[in-house]
Amino acid sequence: MNALRILVVEDEVLVARDLEATLTRLGFEVTALCRSGAEALQALRRQQPDVILMDIQLQPGMDGVEAATCLQAEHPAPVIFLSASGDEATLRRARAAQPYGYLRKPFQESELRSAIELAHARHSALRQLQSSEDRFIATLRSLAEGVISTDMLGIVNFMNPVAEQLTGWSVAEAVGRPLHTVFRVSLPSGERLDPSALVSGAPSRTILLTDREGRPVHIEDTTTPIRDADGALTGIVVLFRLPAAEVAAGLPPRARSLDEAFASSPTPNLAGIVGSIADPLLALDADWRITYLNPLAAGVLGSSRESLLGQFFWDILPPSLHRRYYHEFSTALAHRSPASFELEHESQSAWYGVQLYPFGQGLLVLMRDITSRKLGEQQQDKLEKLESLGFLARGFAHDFNNILTVLLGNLSLAELQLEPEAAPRQELAAARRAGLQAQNLVQQLLTFARGGAPIRQVVDLAALLRDWFADWPRRPGLAYQLDVPPQPCRAEVDRHQIHRLCSNLVRNAEQAQPQGGAVSLRLSAHAESLVLEVADLGEGIDPETASHIFEPYFTTRAESNASGLGLTVCESIAKAHGGSIAVDSRPAAGTSLRVTLPIALQPDPGEVPAGARDMAPPTARRPRRVLVLEDEALILQLMVNNLSAAGCEVAGTTDGLETVARYTEALLGGRGYDLVVMDLSIPGGMGGAQAMAQLRQFDPDVRAIVSSGYSDDPVMSRHADYGFCAVLPKPYQPEELRDLVLGLLADGPQV
Repeated sequence: MNALRILVVEDEVLVARDLEATLTRLGFEVTALCRSGAEALQALRRQQPDVILMDIQLQPGMDGVEAATCLQAEHPAPVIFLSASGDEATLRRARAAQPYGYLRKPFQESELRSAIELAHARHSALRQLQSSEDRFIATLRSLAEGVISTDMLGIVNFMNPVAEQLTGWSVAEAVGRPLHTVFRVSLPSGERLDPSALVSGAPSRTILLTDREGRPVHIEDTTTPIRDADGALTGIVVLFRLPAAEVAAGLPPRARSLDEAFASSPTPNLAGIVGSIADPLLALDADWRITYLNPLAAGVLGSSRESLLGQFFWDILPPSLHRRYYHEFSTALAHRSPASFELEHESQSAWYGVQLYPFGQGLLVLMRDITSRKLGEQQQDKLEKLESLGFLARGFAHDFNNILTVLLGNLSLAELQLEPEAAPRQELAAARRAGLQAQNLVQQLLTFARGGAPIRQVVDLAALLRDWFADWPRRPGLAYQLDVPPQPCRAEVDRHQIHRLCSNLVRNAEQAQPQGGAVSLRLSAHAESLVLEVADLGEGIDPETASHIFEPYFTTRAESNASGLGLTVCESIAKAHGGSIAVDSRPAAGTSLRVTLPIALQPDPGEVPAGARDMAPPTARRPRRVLVLEDEALILQLMVNNLSAAGCEVAGTTDGLETVARYTEALLGGRGYDLVVMDLSIPGGMGGAQAMAQLRQFDPDVRAIVSSGYSDDPVMSRHADYGFCAVLPKPYQPEELRDLVLGLLADGPQV
């Protein structure tokens, strides 16, 4: 298969060269690089490309939209617009040029490949379709029978020469007229017929055609419906010819008298055309009275056909629909012009694509149910917005988590300095819980929207649940119960994500029991897994609802702050840990949600040994030395104070280069550091990953902890691959840092 040939029109030389290299790498052939529409026109005359890539902002001269119009006039190659601008005015001009694609800069190679291949495939299909249509029309024109085709409203849109001869109407005169004015037919008995009523699939029969001059012609007629891929009627085709006996006898096509002719044309009858339409259809007169509707339209309007006929249309619809859509209807009626728009019928939770056609003195209204498509678009729109929020959240997560680290750290230290019964301790504890909730908001968004890769550590899940359960605020009227095994239940998990998982599940159980009840948490250990079960005594949920509870934005709560993301986040967390989540519920029997997580066979290498929290430096040995890399002055001071109070000798640095220099100098001087705690990201300087790489070259046995507010950084989720022995996600509380550092120091050798 030959490579597709691409013409590139781009006035920025570097961008054009880069685009050429990308296209060549993707297997396409670049026929020319042009900087203006005039150059492109010359290149097009020399070569005929398969696809044209056109930058919209061309300077000087004509812009990309004007150039594309000129190029397509000479050679109908598909055009794909490229633009760094996404404003509505640019998009509107681009749409008017009917491009085959539109790519916003910068774009991915996969997007470029897909756009080119889809544009070429679509263009090829349209050319084949046009060729087929041309052959079809040529065939119809050469038939010995007369052929007339109409649209769904019975308006003539095609006639072949035989039909012109027999009816006395030329194509130019007939197109746009109702079928009954061009094809006037009756039975030999004189009974008038409406041509649209002949759509029945019955065999052809001899009828009488009255031509434009009023002269009768005996013909044999066959009328066939035209339907789309969904079976809906889109028009009719009338095939007619002289009877075989008259042709064999050599009789002229005209009858010898006018006795059988019409005195006037028949009145149009909608029934024949619309009877088989598979969508709601109704007709309105100039006073908004319903003059016709099919059964489907009656169903949409919520009553029987008999009761709706003659009714005022706007009295039947809800007032909200009157206010929102009256303008579209009245404009089409006043200007006698077709119109189309999308209508949301809120009381039916349905969407319809509405098409309005002038008919008589009123309107014909065709409605297509597009609810499934609109719901899909709304779902996709929500997901795209959530993804955008996720990227935004990641952008400020680092700074936000740094602030929370300082806030939570100082609140915890302030609590420790007060007596257990001191009055301010309660207020400080409440402030610390609020800080943890603020942390949860950002982390929950990141978990769901491409930013929540779990930072796993082997932990005792039973101990983690006991600590979390002790801090969970109880709601009045609910009884809480925790059942965990006494022995350690080790799992390799992200502590913060498990906290969010428990919070969402318990909050969901609380909301299921507004009148009071019980919430229970149970952890059980099995051969290869741990199962966390959260149960309530609420009303339960039916199987249909249960099948949707993990879908984004699905909620049965009517509160305005119900996001429908809580259980979706829980499922994301469970799957990210290699586990699963399932629901067991029946109406009036409560609900149980079970999370299964893999069991960890190895203990946590950074697990704090018994008594390590209270470990004081031995009097006969020097204090353990800790080197800290942290560019935020408040966090650095907090870390130094916290670890110094735990008996460590601490030195702080604010850049990775300084960290490497201090570490190597101390090691060469015989007073090396036992542990390094490094922030991963140092804006404008060397961060933890680069510093660690240099330290390992100098000292392969260096021991270090990596810390960051970017939970999705691969260094955080695979810290061991980068030489770190532990990881500490931000924000954290002072005891988390102290416990981790003291545990590693107690377990490691003294330098």
